Amino acid sequence: MLRSLLFKNKVLIPFAAFSLFFTGYARSQVIEEEDAVIEVSAQKLVQEISELVEQKSVVSEEEIQKSGAKTVGDALKNLPEITVSNASAGNANESISMQGLGNGYVKIMIDGVAVSSDFDGSTPIFQIPVENIERIEVTKGADSVLYGSESMGGTINIITKKNAENADSEENVKISGSLTEEFGYSPAISNWKNYLAGTFFAGGKNLSNSLAACLNYVPGKEKTTFDALAGKITYFENTQKILGFACDTLTWKDNWGNVAIYGLYADSDQKSNFTKTGYDKGAEMDYRSFRGEGGLNAKYIFGDNFYLDGFSAGKFYYMKTSYDVKAGVYSSSSSTDSNSCDWESDIRAHWKLNESNDLIFGANADLESIDGSSFGERKYALETAFFAQDTILLFDEKLSVVPGFRLNYSPEIQGSSTNFMATPKLALKYAPTEYTAFRLSYGMGYKMPSLKEKHWIFRHSYAPGAGNFILYGNPDLKSEKSHSLNAEIEKNVANYFKINLGGYFNYIIDLIDSVVIDATSSPQIREYQNVDKAITYGGEVSACTELERFKGKIGYALTEAKSFNDSSDEWQDLALRVRHRVTAGAEYLIPVIETSVSANVQWNSKQLLSTGTDYYSPDYLMLNASLSKKFFDEKLEVYFGADNILGNKHFKKGTNGENQEKYYGLEDGTTLRLGAKLKVER
Repeated sequence: MLRSLLFKNKVLIPFAAFSLFFTGYARSQVIEEEDAVIEVSAQKLVQEISELVEQKSVVSEEEIQKSGAKTVGDALKNLPEITVSNASAGNANESISMQGLGNGYVKIMIDGVAVSSDFDGSTPIFQIPVENIERIEVTKGADSVLYGSESMGGTINIITKKNAENADSEENVKISGSLTEEFGYSPAISNWKNYLAGTFFAGGKNLSNSLAACLNYVPGKEKTTFDALAGKITYFENTQKILGFACDTLTWKDNWGNVAIYGLYADSDQKSNFTKTGYDKGAEMDYRSFRGEGGLNAKYIFGDNFYLDGFSAGKFYYMKTSYDVKAGVYSSSSSTDSNSCDWESDIRAHWKLNESNDLIFGANADLESIDGSSFGERKYALETAFFAQDTILLFDEKLSVVPGFRLNYSPEIQGSSTNFMATPKLALKYAPTEYTAFRLSYGMGYKMPSLKEKHWIFRHSYAPGAGNFILYGNPDLKSEKSHSLNAEIEKNVANYFKINLGGYFNYIIDLIDSVVIDATSSPQIREYQNVDKAITYGGEVSACTELERFKGKIGYALTEAKSFNDSSDEWQDLALRVRHRVTAGAEYLIPVIETSVSANVQWNSKQLLSTGTDYYSPDYLMLNASLSKKFFDEKLEVYFGADNILGNKHFKKGTNGENQEKYYGLEDGTTLRLGAKLKVER
């Protein structure tokens, strides 16, 4: 319904839709914070960011807005340690990679609750809007003790605004909200797009309600051509995208703690074309997905030194893909659909034993199921865990030690093997002076085989020879395990700028991969198996400064990733990794007119596209800039931005001659943005 209405009226409907979705997006617990303080959500400790034991990066609300990001994927692209693979032409997904570990190895959460994953192992980050995000916390390296499976490469926790903290301490009702409208235009293809978002909060002494919504619409540009065989062909010159999102949270806060119930819904539809020549130009890919989630968060305070908190959440995800060739007698159509249901519960106790010890212990249970056209029947998996972690302060708090362990058990279900894992962790931080800190950590990570890897039956019949195959799941897969080492030096130079230098090494055992088990049959037979070992190693260096009117930062990341091939007895480079990555950003507040100007740039080196080959993608270079001015006591902000300013100029073409524009589907070139954000409060 949403899609049909949008196409009937491309201008008025976004505004009408917002009148129905004028909402706020907040989930969660009430913890008082000061401007210079960051809440470490997993540990529930309130600390200065410089005091954290683990290596952590933070993307603030202000940085998100200045970058022009509309989704979490966009917001993370300015961190050097994270690679967000851009949705190339014909691929509707974005995926995240940290420390050389990609889809399914980085756990993404919203206020500590894991986001439901796509069926290829990646979390649909393009479905998570930035509206009402306070900050994004990124923890580097394996942290399976607190987060469990899928955190071998790192964790990303999206912290939403705690609007309940702003509720009036008396009986008066406080009302606040915001409205953002942004119009974008691409001169290269004469195409426009629209982004509309808002929040609304109402609350008193005990009861409050937060609502939020957004609608992101990129209509795409259709083009018509003629083919000698197929005749008239209509195709999308750039990707058409529609994303709608809404979330509501009701919170009760009292002296004993708080309890909140929430629900959210996100719906996206993307259309693109695989090829650009011949009658295949009409080969259209339609990627439709939606997710719903609802649950309860609660916190009960027993005293100054002990409290319990936890959540119970149900998540549903549905995806349908269709492949249509609209070219006369060559027309054809095929589609697949899948859905997953997930129920997760987590409870944690936080006990401050004394001035030197903060102890966390708790339990987690996660029941998953999956079904669809590639599964014979609905499949199930259950994962349970017990965990404990302590933060110990020694030598006048100059040395911090964080030991921890997790016991994980997955019983046999539908013929799958039983899995038991014990994962330890040890993190150290030594701060000899106020301006210097050394961090060192070891963590054992693990990744449970997904239901897709256990039970999926995938038929690939779109290509001849080795491209015509059937891939079978394997219910006897063992969990992947990793040993992760991280080290970092942080130096604050006279409060003018800060330098971070870090390195890492990951060793992965029982790596899950697809293996050819019968190359002579037609189609070829493949199966998921535990086979090769793998290693990833590298490091990052970054520097940032924050003066009265100027902010700047620059970062570089090196990533090496290799797997061991038993048949050739040698290590080979893993595909789809960005070896070199550079990011930089700057912001300046112009005196007198008090107008902010900012710019950010990112560069990814070429990627190996297939292990054991010399086939590479082009490199990727992107420069964005914005100008903003606040009015009426900062209640109204007006801004202008330009994305892809270089118009897809870059350094290296891909092996097959593809440039950045064609490979990543960036036919829209430079995009101009004009927007305004209004904040109201009573």
